[in-house]
Amino acid sequence: MVTTRLATAAFAWHAVACQHVGLMRLPYFPLHTVVFPHLPLPLHIFEERYRQMSRDLLAEGSPYGGRFVVGMITNGREAGDPGAETHPVGTICEVRTAEELPDGRWVLLSVGLARAAIGSVDRGGTYATAEVQPLPEDAGEVGSLTIQVQAALDDYMRCVKRFVTATASVGHDSQEISRVTASLDEVLKPIQLPDDPLAASYAVGGVLQIELSRKQQLLELPDAASRLRSELDLLRREARLLSDSAMPPVSPTGLDYNPN
Repeated sequence: MVTTRLATAAFAWHAVACQHVGLMRLPYFPLHTVVFPHLPLPLHIFEERYRQMSRDLLAEGSPYGGRFVVGMITNGREAGDPGAETHPVGTICEVRTAEELPDGRWVLLSVGLARAAIGSVDRGGTYATAEVQPLPEDAGEVGSLTIQVQAALDDYMRCVKRFVTATASVGHDSQEISRVTASLDEVLKPIQLPDDPLAASYAVGGVLQIELSRKQQLLELPDAASRLRSELDLLRREARLLSDSAMPPVSPTGLDYNPN
């Protein structure tokens, strides 16, 4: 078993540096997920083409520097489909830690660096590569939006907790309900958004349990202010639906490994 921990500078420096480079070609990883900058992406690599990609990403002197681009699939499958197509806007990611298992599989922990426009895809090699252009990151006219979104997020988390507790209480005794409540207190802790409005907008995008198509729309918005305004509406909508018991919350998957 080989474990590699990549030595990296501060994340903010990496993200800013990524924005100031031009067109680049990176390994292309279509997934049924939306990755936001600043947020983690755990990966369990078992397909041979992506095993080779992992080796190339981590090789000394690699032209990729541990980076690849993720796009949300619009047509095709994650595994066994070399022709899977994605949205034209994705996220450049960077491997932070990597572990090669005895059978050749890899466990990677990567993080989103920057949004990027995905251009031409070359499928001629062992794995596909794509031309990518980092997109600008602007705050926009934020004003008091971050404060409003923080309040809406707090209310949303309270509604999730009440909904799950109420659902678990059906047909169970008070002791079981107490265990569920204690477990929720551990899992659904209050989330304090970063002061940076861009980071805050991406954090909310990651927390919101909504359709992938809506997450993709959030990713594609041009600045933090636009994203925060949309997220404010979504948080209030989801909280209302939960309060009315109109829909169950989707189980958080942010820390689950995504199999290729």
